[in-house]
Amino acid sequence: MLNLAVALALAAAAPDTVPPPPAPSAAEPAVVVLRQPALPIVALRLSLLADDPPGYAGAGHLMQHLLLPRLEERVARVGGRVQAVRTSDAVVYTVVGPAGELGYLAETLNAVLRPPTPGTAEMLAAVAALGQERGAEREIASSYVRAALRARLFPDDLSAAGTDAALARLNTARLESVWAAMYRPERVSIVAVGDVEIAGVRRAFRDVPAAAGGGVAPLADTVRAFAADTPQATRGWFGRAWTASEADPAALTVTSRLLRNHLRRRMTRSAVDVEHWWTHHGQALALVVATADSLMPVARRTVEGSLTALRDNLDETLVRDAAAGVRREMLFFARTPERMVDVLGAFADRGEEAGAAQRFYAAVAAVTEADVRAVLDLLLEEDPAVVEVSPQRLPRS
Repeated sequence: MLNLAVALALAAAAPDTVPPPPAPSAAEPAVVVLRQPALPIVALRLSLLADDPPGYAGAGHLMQHLLLPRLEERVARVGGRVQAVRTSDAVVYTVVGPAGELGYLAETLNAVLRPPTPGTAEMLAAVAALGQERGAEREIASSYVRAALRARLFPDDLSAAGTDAALARLNTARLESVWAAMYRPERVSIVAVGDVEIAGVRRAFRDVPAAAGGGVAPLADTVRAFAADTPQATRGWFGRAWTASEADPAALTVTSRLLRNHLRRRMTRSAVDVEHWWTHHGQALALVVATADSLMPVARRTVEGSLTALRDNLDETLVRDAAAGVRREMLFFARTPERMVDVLGAFADRGEEAGAAQRFYAAVAAVTEADVRAVLDLLLEEDPAVVEVSPQRLPRS
């Protein structure tokens, strides 16, 4: 799940942005290109909308583990590099390499749109890796707090690493059938940034595999309650999160920055993060605090009154400064082709049309005090999801 204050941005003033072609037909991937001819490289991002079959949570990420070694080996032949991630919205592969190897890189990426055929050892290793990822999400306090908050706000947003029951099914399932239930060409999005043109990118991806049809029977995903394995921690951790799917995204991003600034000024002995979560499941504002055991009571009181205190002390200058800070961070994040391709792809994966990232960047600058007050009023109308992790208490000798 992306923190918008870090992960969304802007090609707003780029003169070499290539206008997108007409919308693709129902059986074609969407293609977006930002031409940057200054360097002879290209970043290609291919994403498949996340839709693990019911009862097979973690299927998309499992296939990434199985496909990644071969993908890395092929891209390395032309001096490129690979990244594979599973977000709340999509299964994502990004390759960066010479622009002159566009055809080769596209052919290599197209291969991930077919189901893997692993041997027994490869399958066992991939399933074990997902198990380790699930454990880490629950054993590390910071990850645990965020995952537990997400589970309460967006119960359908299951962990990318799946569930114990789902991984047991995947270990014996026919991956061709599982893939057939997930893959459709129209669920694929291609974003390219670099010294390429949109006509060439469309040609390079004109032969994506057709949908196979069929699939697997839907089953129930059983998710273990987070309270069953609360992690140990040397500090106290707690989180609060509010659903805000009706809020204006730009105003919610600026509000998250204002709330972060407000709390950090008042909680100088604590670690405070405030994040705007935005996926196809909805939007939320979440805050995560780590503090010493002795400071937990005052930290809770400060957080519980923070929305009202921010609203009472809000002015146009604070809003303008926060918006400027968000935009600076966006620009810094998207300073390379591989970062920019992530920025543009995050909007595409949520179903936004081409140009949404640029419009969002402009909208942040236009956020007013009234917009932030409207967001705060919306948040104050609901009770937040609450997660707490008490610090470990060592026995006295």
